[in-house]
Amino acid sequence: MNPESYVISHTVSPMKRIFDSFMPAEDFSYISGMRNEPLAFSLAYRSTAPKGDNGRAPDTPIAVRVTSTLPVSVYKVCKVPYAASECEDGGKGAVGGCPDMLLPRIAAPEILHMPLDANLPYYEKDQRNTLNASCFATGSVFIQINEDGKALPAGDHTVTVEVIGLMSGKVLSTHVVTVHLVDAELPETDLILTNWFHQDCLCDITHRPLYSDAYFEILEKYLREYVQNGMNTLLFPTFTPPLDTPIGGKRMNVQLVKVRVLENGYAFDFSLAERFVSVAKKVGVRTFEHTHLFSQWGAAHAITIYGEKDEKEICLFNHTTPADSPEYSAFLKAYLSAFADFTKRLGIENDIFYHISDEPVPKNIEGYRRAKALMRSIFPNGKFGDALDDYAFYKEGLVEMPIVDVQSVKNYEGRCDNMMLYYTGGEQTPGLVNRILSSAPQRTRALGYVLYNYNAKGFLHWAYNNYYGRLSNGIFHPTQDPCFYKNIPGVTYLVYPDTDGSPLPSLREKQMLAAVNDHRAMCLLESLTSREEVISLAEEALGMKITVTAVPKNGDALLSMREAINRRIEACL
Repeated sequence: MNPESYVISHTVSPMKRIFDSFMPAEDFSYISGMRNEPLAFSLAYRSTAPKGDNGRAPDTPIAVRVTSTLPVSVYKVCKVPYAASECEDGGKGAVGGCPDMLLPRIAAPEILHMPLDANLPYYEKDQRNTLNASCFATGSVFIQINEDGKALPAGDHTVTVEVIGLMSGKVLSTHVVTVHLVDAELPETDLILTNWFHQDCLCDITHRPLYSDAYFEILEKYLREYVQNGMNTLLFPTFTPPLDTPIGGKRMNVQLVKVRVLENGYAFDFSLAERFVSVAKKVGVRTFEHTHLFSQWGAAHAITIYGEKDEKEICLFNHTTPADSPEYSAFLKAYLSAFADFTKRLGIENDIFYHISDEPVPKNIEGYRRAKALMRSIFPNGKFGDALDDYAFYKEGLVEMPIVDVQSVKNYEGRCDNMMLYYTGGEQTPGLVNRILSSAPQRTRALGYVLYNYNAKGFLHWAYNNYYGRLSNGIFHPTQDPCFYKNIPGVTYLVYPDTDGSPLPSLREKQMLAAVNDHRAMCLLESLTSREEVISLAEEALGMKITVTAVPKNGDALLSMREAINRRIEACL
């Protein structure tokens, strides 16, 4: 029996995840986009070899070689230990883990001969993540075209995918995907796009001393990944963000600003903060969110701030300090005045917006009102925004840019022209846009047209790399227990830490990037036609009216929507 003769493979739509029991019947062969747009598809492979005399069906070592005149990046798709049968797109009786983590591969590996080994005479030179076609589980690779979003030549291009048997060194199958690039470029997005980046989690999971040279080196890698996949705004921890911490508890002190208590005030050292900004700007971060200056869920207290007094490091303020205490007010006035000078010196004074308190509720409105009045008196020209649900905060002018939970968007629709959207991942409304592991890819990518439909100014999620449990207790590795946080799989992260601490992307992160690019394409078409035409065209292609729960059952409907938009753009040129 020749095991290689039983290897089957097919190219697959980027809107399908390859579970163990899934194998398409035909090739995905066409995709279109703009000249500067990253595009993607997958290759699924498995063996159909029967069991041998020993009662076992052999795995077959293979290589995948991807070639094109376009730049391509190739990843092995790894499954994380979460029951696929619980995933929306896993299918009935699906077994095994959930495909999500992406391991980089050499796109066109050199195949070398090693005749001394009769069992494996061929191998891939310098390939880190090898492949095997198994009878028990379908494997896959994720192929991304133009990952860096460079402007490429318009027209039709081909991407050729070869599956090579490493027992014979022969090509077992060849697949060709046509990539049509419209002679136009996606405009730079005007959305504020942020996933809260957690410095303490990065420190704990990578074992780099906080703010050491080694730490900033790994931070730059994570932020480069962050920006490459659509984000442009970064949480700025001048002080330790007061997030998901029990009252009276504390997280690792990650404040970037050093404080020294003087006889008649305070002195501030922004050198670490300046280095942080420099790294972020280097990789393309555009906007900074100043960390919240009052406690979470209502602004009742000060945040935890450390400083030097009499040559000793002490806690200056914490949950025992009332938010409106004269001492805290005096500190904020001194700090924000110094911070304003710092941002002007770096030329980022117009690229900052400020948070007061995360997720306040109606019973907190008076405390929030006092905190906002204090902030506004200190910083009259500052931009302010907070994640919340209740419309009263916006109606009373307490929040200029409300960041609205998607399940509460009806409270603001038609009544607010300056809102961002967010979701926590734990929302219970069926069908809502989301990005957790159990969500089908279309629920993640649908965010693009949802943001466009509601004319949102941006999107926020509370965790890009949070590897802590509930209320920041305990740390987990997402490849070992993706459901650690509240048993909501994948809710707290979009990247996985590699063995050397570097970031590994996820399929969900790539869908988030596609969502951003769908929004950019809709904005481009609007500039050529009208907003009404864009929404009408999108809804016709999707077969439904756009809402926060307008997620088609078949993810390829989103590709149909983009194809309709792309063709209309091309017709306007």
